[in-house]
Amino acid sequence: MSRFTARWVIPVDQPPLEWGVVEIEGERIVAIHPPFSEQAGSTTNLGEAAILPGLVNAHTHLEFSDLTEPVAPGKSFADWIDRVVERRRGQSDPSQAVRQGLSESLASGTTTVGEIATSDAWRSISICEATGVVYRELIGLKPDRWEPALEIARAHLRKAPPENANWIRGLSPHAPYSVHPELYRRLIDLAVEAGAPVAVHLAETREELELLEHGTGPLVEQLTKFGAWETGLIPKGSRVLDYLIPLAEVDHGLVIHGNYLSDADIEFLAHHPNLSVVYCPRTHAAFGHGPHPWRQLLSAGVRVALGTDSRASNPDLSIWNEVLALMNRYPEFNAGQLLRMATLNGAEALGCDHEVGSLTRGKLANLLVVRLDAEMTPSEPAEHTALRSKGVSGVMQRGCWRDDPAR
Repeated sequence: MSRFTARWVIPVDQPPLEWGVVEIEGERIVAIHPPFSEQAGSTTNLGEAAILPGLVNAHTHLEFSDLTEPVAPGKSFADWIDRVVERRRGQSDPSQAVRQGLSESLASGTTTVGEIATSDAWRSISICEATGVVYRELIGLKPDRWEPALEIARAHLRKAPPENANWIRGLSPHAPYSVHPELYRRLIDLAVEAGAPVAVHLAETREELELLEHGTGPLVEQLTKFGAWETGLIPKGSRVLDYLIPLAEVDHGLVIHGNYLSDADIEFLAHHPNLSVVYCPRTHAAFGHGPHPWRQLLSAGVRVALGTDSRASNPDLSIWNEVLALMNRYPEFNAGQLLRMATLNGAEALGCDHEVGSLTRGKLANLLVVRLDAEMTPSEPAEHTALRSKGVSGVMQRGCWRDDPAR
């Protein structure tokens, strides 16, 4: 049995505890209690620090983790995709990039990920300590691509995860501009049958909306160049809502990005709590999109989680830095809600909240420690104090310290 205390213990699913105690046995949390508990035993005091749940990155592409800098946005989103595809084709060992991405994520306090995989590279890695969902990415506009995509999906859902790993297998029909509506429908049916989660890049760009509504624009030009486009593949007048309605049939559905969701889309999401939106703040800013509706979504009761996207659009894989970016831009926003977006909201969105996302008895002992600034105002909320800290100083995964703050 191990016990840890610090100036603040922030469980997320209950109020913070000043000098609270976290008790851990093996890889599980067995108790969270106030400092005056009568339970005996030695306790490691981490001092002026805060103990929080491990962070959840609800959307990433670890196969790009070997990039040293993001791929700069081009004249259009389609132009950026061209360069990302070129980069992927030149990659010799995606499994090495996945290893690198997992290591970077853990070092920055992320213990659970929603990974979009374009291959089986993740299966060759000994990542038994990791937790999350591996969504197999699938594309196919023309009918001759449908059955191969469906077979890849079936095979992915049949395969067992690495031994002892807390991985859930899911599907990711990539986006409306890369997956025919009929294939999308069939993939949703497969996921429903298997009880698998689904993630879709949706309402990401104005170019996507132009393709859906008018069948024109840079994405059509790009798909034509790839030999993947024919007039009429996607009916003109299509809407984001046409993709949300089938997605609502799965137990856990992710709308990735959601940069241009309409009021009607938000209203639909608000009536379907099994659907969540993953907001990637720094990627959103890098592309110069209009204001993201994340606050409108939260006000409507829609679950919003945070993601980093990949190193193709982000300088790092730190969810902590995503939270800080939001806090710096919106200092008036509730710090506790920001932390929830980075932890429990992500776990609920991925369908992993029974294991991770909060410091709760019975859940995995995934946690991080941040060192507090001694000069902070004593009266400010604990969550705000944590976000104004000196950063991550220790990370525990499944009861084992990766970086031990007590050393």
